[in-house]
Amino acid sequence: MTRSRSSSEAALCAGPIIKAMAPWLLLMVIGRVVLGQLWSPFEEDPSLSRWVWRVAEDTALLLPFLLFPAGLAVGRVLGHSHRAVRIGVFVGMLVGILSYILGAWVAPEIEERILVARGAEEVDTRRFGSQTPVGILRNLESVQTNPPPRYSLRTSTPQEFPPNVLLWRLHQPLALAVFGIANVLLGLLASELTVDLSNRVRRNVRLAIGVGGGIAFLVCLVVASPVEPFLRDGTMRSGIAGAWLPLSIPLIEGLVLRYLLKNRRYG
Repeated sequence: MTRSRSSSEAALCAGPIIKAMAPWLLLMVIGRVVLGQLWSPFEEDPSLSRWVWRVAEDTALLLPFLLFPAGLAVGRVLGHSHRAVRIGVFVGMLVGILSYILGAWVAPEIEERILVARGAEEVDTRRFGSQTPVGILRNLESVQTNPPPRYSLRTSTPQEFPPNVLLWRLHQPLALAVFGIANVLLGLLASELTVDLSNRVRRNVRLAIGVGGGIAFLVCLVVASPVEPFLRDGTMRSGIAGAWLPLSIPLIEGLVLRYLLKNRRYG
């Protein structure tokens, strides 16, 4: 009975969630088509497979951010209750898994096929296979077992990749998927916090919370990445910390929203 009820609630939310997320995904695809047309004369390989690879990468990055409006949609349909949280987490996990599959598996496999199609000169570049978790682990094991005289991020010498950067690449897609689950819960909190505001004010406040949190997360993602410090002066910053540290942004944002909600209820 409970499982049947949960399924019906999830089905009830499906339409509003798709309505909330689809326009942004469509805009991304159209943007990628337009950019592909503009830049194709300057690219070495303006092929369909290259375009699909980039769309897969973009979608993997965008989906977790779109779970904020999905959380707003769940709150609007189911109200602000434990069942809304339960459905929100379920939706976040589904979309997060999709984001992880696209970013960690599909996009690297398409990239691998593109490189293989270029010819034998790329064989050494892809000695560990595609940069899926399996390929990254092979690369990491090789680097740790036989440390190179120096580390490098040149794609022609994957045996010299820094282990911290490889760890960051391994953990970052998973951390991004977890961010998606956090984002849908932030949408639920924002929905409850702004429910009594006028339509215009409510829309602006929700937009500020969603966009502001997303920008802060992206900035932290860039700042925490170990790639730039390594390229700058060879600093070997922790790759695992670099992947998971940006999750402090939605955590702090959630604590602030919970505090404001509690003050509104009991203030």
